Amino acid sequence: MLHTVRWLSRGSIRTTFWLTALCAWSLAVPPRAHPEVAAQTLLKVAVLYPRSQEITLEVAKYNQRLCELTQCAVQIRMYYGGVAGDDKSVLRKMRTGQIDGAPLGLELMSRMVREALVLASPGLFQNYKQVDAVRRELTPRFNDEAYKNGFKVMGWGDAGRLRLFGKTPVQSISDFKRMRPWLYTESEMGKEFYKQIGATGVPLELSEVYGAMQTGMIDTYWSSAVLAVALQWHRGTKYMSERGLGFISGAFVFRREAWEALPPIVQESMLTLSEERRIDAQRRMRKYDERSYTFLAKRGVAAVTAKDPGEWWDAGHQLRKRMIGRVYTRELVDQAEVIAMKYADPDQLAHWKHE
Repeated sequence: MLHTVRWLSRGSIRTTFWLTALCAWSLAVPPRAHPEVAAQTLLKVAVLYPRSQEITLEVAKYNQRLCELTQCAVQIRMYYGGVAGDDKSVLRKMRTGQIDGAPLGLELMSRMVREALVLASPGLFQNYKQVDAVRRELTPRFNDEAYKNGFKVMGWGDAGRLRLFGKTPVQSISDFKRMRPWLYTESEMGKEFYKQIGATGVPLELSEVYGAMQTGMIDTYWSSAVLAVALQWHRGTKYMSERGLGFISGAFVFRREAWEALPPIVQESMLTLSEERRIDAQRRMRKYDERSYTFLAKRGVAAVTAKDPGEWWDAGHQLRKRMIGRVYTRELVDQAEVIAMKYADPDQLAHWKHE
């Protein structure tokens, strides 16, 4: 993703948020218990990406640090390549205690933190300062809500700028309505957005997008550049949005029962490691996303400029209003908008002032 196709094929999965967020926790540590722990604790973590040499080397760096902090009191057993099932199956297995931890996208996070969907509002964010500020202010309450519902949030992050990719250019909402766009079956915001603008989406699971693009079942999909490359969705794609329409967010969580079973000193060590790696991991993720966008442009994927960015922002504003009382309160939306406005780009700020 950085410079060569070979690097991409070997390391694209490594560059996704889900791996960088996981590295602080998903470590296969040797069996040596902490002196304050009667027996070593085994935590089962499920991820969709496959095992690779590069991932193994990356995880080893965190493995050493975690052992230093906990004296190897915790061992993580990884279930790679989706062997534990898709994201919905993993969440179900977490609820029944079969899996202890996993990275989850915002759509599934909303099952435990309903109001977290405000982070997916189209048009709310145009830059990372806005994302960071809103998340810094709102996620503590999200974390509390998730804990009440049985999950310990270890950290929030984003996996790049949300863009439209397709076989033909999309410059306006009218163009979009003529397409056969992918609709993620778990995306409540997406379903409502399509209904609002009068688009007809093709509901598919994440695992079905690649094949659907190859067969022509869909001709447009939403993704970030880094995820489009990592998941190979970019193959056959000819156009992509020049400007992002938002950001892809998610979090890494443990089930609460597994977390509470850990001794306090181990919990503290894992949280320390998480915080140590969080900022660097997020910075690298954002850098990879920009480089992925450049990579795609060099590979011939044409950047498309919206005819009127304001119509997308208007649609996003209308969607946020439509979801008030259904997934979040007006107070929360107002709070998010006020925070985002403080860091808005000039053109976005000018548009907001005229709404």
